[in-house]
Amino acid sequence: MSAQNLIFLVFALVLLLIPRSWLRLGARVTPKPPRKYNQAKVERDPYDHTVKPEAEAMKPRNWLDLFRGMVGAGVLFYVAEDKAGSAGLVATPYFGWAIALLVIAVVSQMIRLQGRLGLFAPIFFLQGVNLGINGAVVGLIVMLGSWALSPVLPSAGALLFVQGATALILCFLLNDATPAYGLVVAGLCWVPVLVSILMRKRLSASFDKKLKIIPRDARAD
Repeated sequence: MSAQNLIFLVFALVLLLIPRSWLRLGARVTPKPPRKYNQAKVERDPYDHTVKPEAEAMKPRNWLDLFRGMVGAGVLFYVAEDKAGSAGLVATPYFGWAIALLVIAVVSQMIRLQGRLGLFAPIFFLQGVNLGINGAVVGLIVMLGSWALSPVLPSAGALLFVQGATALILCFLLNDATPAYGLVVAGLCWVPVLVSILMRKRLSASFDKKLKIIPRDARAD
């Protein structure tokens, strides 16, 4: 491997493998007191697990996830394709190595340790990976389509499943797309769903801690 490709590979792995929880710009020395909210303004259905696109779009770390997933996956496949040469990436062992690294990256993003083990649905990260692997056409259609359907999907896991299935179908239908790449993206999107089912833990769409809701009468003046 050339020095240039080695640098690119390290750069891609850094972007892909940094856990989302490390992306905080700072940490508090003392625990932050619970924020107080007006009960009349904050009403939540405990059985509503749908992903709110307008709320998720307001979180800068989600867009950072999208960017590093796109750049990391794109650079990783560029290095693998360069090593494969004229033989074609899919027909070489480099394709398998690239898939293995991406699976490790997805697992590192979905593990959430905040007192106890939780599972996070890396929706934006996987949308970025899809953009990096399959390009703008498939990536944007999948991204916009999945978010358009999110209000009627019951959970983050369902959103990931639809996201993967859409990428897979598009890669088989579009002439300029690579079906094998669609299979990769679909499999990566379904990994968190499968782990969630096996561990019997619900995928969380947010890394935010649960907010303590305090009624209006309990608020401090």
